Amino acid sequence: MINILISLNGECTVTKNQLLKKYDYIFGVDGGTKYLYNLSYLPTHIIGDFDSIKTSTKNTAAKDGATILTYDKNKNETDLEIALEVAKQHGSESITIIGGEGKELDHLFSNLLTISAFNKTEHIEWITKNETIIFSPNNNFYTEVDKIFSIITLSQITNLTIKGSKWDIDNMDIPYGSSRTLRNIALQKDIEVYCDDGKYCIVLKN
Repeated sequence: MINILISLNGECTVTKNQLLKKYDYIFGVDGGTKYLYNLSYLPTHIIGDFDSIKTSTKNTAAKDGATILTYDKNKNETDLEIALEVAKQHGSESITIIGGEGKELDHLFSNLLTISAFNKTEHIEWITKNETIIFSPNNNFYTEVDKIFSIITLSQITNLTIKGSKWDIDNMDIPYGSSRTLRNIALQKDIEVYCDDGKYCIVLKN
């Protein structure tokens, strides 16, 4: 399995022990490259229009052998969209995203929707200190007993089933924007979630 780590600009609260020790590729997305060094990861690629990265960080990445992918500032895609496409070109099966947090809500929501739109076959986790957001084609996820989790509907959901929780659901249609699937509690470590059609993400409390 090809594991890729993508570090975004913006606030980053994740700690080193929340991440894998080794990734096949490590992408610093513009100013997000600094978080890789803070967490003792060497970038294999740095990607973006480089309007937020410090020159010293960019030079260090170049000296460390990172491939530098430079894009025009007036491009139509965000740096995250480009990074995800580069990840796909490298055969990504599992993607971990860090950074991209902070007070700029337009960026925060844009990142969430970009990841959701991109996700079709890859398992993607966006990790912060307090939550992990999972986008996955798989039908289950693992957590600790009594942990809180929410399913955020990103479209109309047809025949949603949840098994292993305090409030299980069996083949229920969930309207887009419904709060029906928020703040559930895991009763076992292996939680099953699947539906016939629709988009959603899973938010776990760490």
